[in-house]
Amino acid sequence: MYIPDYFRIEDPEAIQKIVLENGLATLITPSPDGLQATHLPLLYEASPEGGIVNGHMARANNHWKSLDGVSESLAIFQGPNAYVSPEWYEESPAAPTWNFAVVHIRGVIRVIDELEWLSAHVDQLVDHHENRTLGHPAPTDSDFKITLIGGIVGLQMTVTSIEAKFKLNQNRSDADRLAVADALDASGNQNASDVGALMREHGKG
Repeated sequence: MYIPDYFRIEDPEAIQKIVLENGLATLITPSPDGLQATHLPLLYEASPEGGIVNGHMARANNHWKSLDGVSESLAIFQGPNAYVSPEWYEESPAAPTWNFAVVHIRGVIRVIDELEWLSAHVDQLVDHHENRTLGHPAPTDSDFKITLIGGIVGLQMTVTSIEAKFKLNQNRSDADRLAVADALDASGNQNASDVGALMREHGKG
């Protein structure tokens, strides 16, 4: 990924926040038939060695058959993003642009087809998102869960590299960054407001 130095983020906490709060990733894997791409929820668990990413996909999705335990895959976690009008800058000239946060995680994936692992993974994934959404874990019907698990395969990526790009007008003046953040807040769009909050937190180059 092309990352100018002023857009590069290496803070592990900032990276993990984007990944955990934007759990739907795009998983891309090379295969003899070309690139395979699947959109799926993934959970990242950090460690000093790089961490792991756990997930699952439908058994009927042929993507998992390309996961040979040797070739590297790429998981893309897209954080908040918003269009930036040149009218919002204090200084000119200025061009329209797009502000965003994105994390790329690469690694080798092994396929897991073990009932115990899949059951624990599904519980962890559901609890994570139910707690974020409702503030408490969701009750699970065990028979229904077992039926659903029969239709999926598990994925575990051993992370080899992480890149994060937060493009937040770090190459503009303090006045420009503040003006853009204010405009994004005033837009009434939650995604834009989230970009504004990131700009206030990480916007300085």
